[in-house]
Amino acid sequence: MHFLPVRLLLSGLLLGLSGIYAGAALAGQKVDIYRANTLVKSQSESERNAAARATFGEVIVRVSGQRSALDHPAIKAALPGAQNYLFGFSYHSVAEKITQDGKTVPAIGLQLNYEPKAIEQLLRQSQLPLWPATRPKVLVWLVAKDPTGLRLVPDVADLQAMQAQAQYRGLPLGFPKMDLEDSLSLSADDLWALDIEKIKAASLRYKADAILVGRYTPYSMGPIPPAVIQQPQADVPEVGELVASSTPASSVASSVSSSLPGDGVLPEPIAGSWLGDWQLLHASSNQTFADETPDVKSLFSLAIDRAADYFANQYAIMPTDQGPQVIMLRIGNITSFAAFKQVQAYLDELAMVQRMEVLQVNAEGLLVRLTTEGDVKLLMSTLALGRRLAPLQTETIVDPLASAASAPATTNPDVAGIDATAMAELEQALANEQLPGTDDAQSGVSSTPDTAAVTEANPTPLYGGTVENPLIYVWQK
Repeated sequence: MHFLPVRLLLSGLLLGLSGIYAGAALAGQKVDIYRANTLVKSQSESERNAAARATFGEVIVRVSGQRSALDHPAIKAALPGAQNYLFGFSYHSVAEKITQDGKTVPAIGLQLNYEPKAIEQLLRQSQLPLWPATRPKVLVWLVAKDPTGLRLVPDVADLQAMQAQAQYRGLPLGFPKMDLEDSLSLSADDLWALDIEKIKAASLRYKADAILVGRYTPYSMGPIPPAVIQQPQADVPEVGELVASSTPASSVASSVSSSLPGDGVLPEPIAGSWLGDWQLLHASSNQTFADETPDVKSLFSLAIDRAADYFANQYAIMPTDQGPQVIMLRIGNITSFAAFKQVQAYLDELAMVQRMEVLQVNAEGLLVRLTTEGDVKLLMSTLALGRRLAPLQTETIVDPLASAASAPATTNPDVAGIDATAMAELEQALANEQLPGTDDAQSGVSSTPDTAAVTEANPTPLYGGTVENPLIYVWQK
């Protein structure tokens, strides 16, 4: 068997991975969840329609976040007409070939772009969830135990399987650089022992919303011992508060070969099934799952499925009979009309926000009323992922309805307020734009709130607080 240098193999792999973790300097990552790529043998309409039917299920799973969505009767009924959900397509040259009926012919790359509104409407009609396109970025640490000992560099084919499944589920991945700094911060023994404090510390140089730690070994070597998970010290940030690195993640290929035995080639594949133990660190939670599969590729693919299922349950907009909900939000650190427009654009882009109305503008900032598809807990999770709006309080929120809504409406000394001149300019600009709910913004008082607001006849607070006691957030410039 012939081997290519690991450096060359990983360089090629990371070119393919670049689409998964491009834009690593941003919080969360917007994924093109409505696009599918496949191979066809011709540019005929029949081939294109067949490709649409073949990729339709992929898009449904990616957008809904539910693997079981393919079994829904409405989705099965829509499958024969999958081409009707397209708004565009394009062809491109590829090096691959297609073998069909014993004949091998050059393949043609086909990109299918599905219409977001049509797919979303189908999901809503089917009472299926909608997982918005901004997805958490996951930093993956992997350590294997085989007859040669512990190793940190997986087989390239196994990583490709992980990449393919991550693309299928729309989950952005990032990988450590495996350079000198990583080797000094975290060893294979640390990963195998699941030293959470060291893992989080080594991850500080990467911007990540979550960390996935995988330990795997051949079944023939016995079970993976349970790890004693050490709690991080107070000065180690929780996952989701990690600091971005200025070094491109693709530089991992420059140093990994030094960690391999012998002449820097991958070891021979090991026959038999594999065991995997995974830790998914997200916010203050630690999800644990274990699997046994015939090969490492299947182990990695299943791990991505489990991680995607978890995040879909965290961030997907679930169908509900309660109808739209109303959330009151006070936003500080709005010191100019330009900052207001940035906040407005950000909130308008959130899939769960149906409408944003400005109720007040004063020295404390903006008071807005959000009409949302989803409750306050989902909104808070979504804002935490985006990291553009931060809660004024610093303690961990356990019960958002009890804690965030009752946060004291005090001014953060580190947050700039609106001075008189800037506030006057903002009020005038709002009045000139005649934004919904801002007809009286220049006076600092909104038009009459909806009947859902707190009144003497209706003392029940809104889902996300009241005009007098809203959720309090700060705009991060």
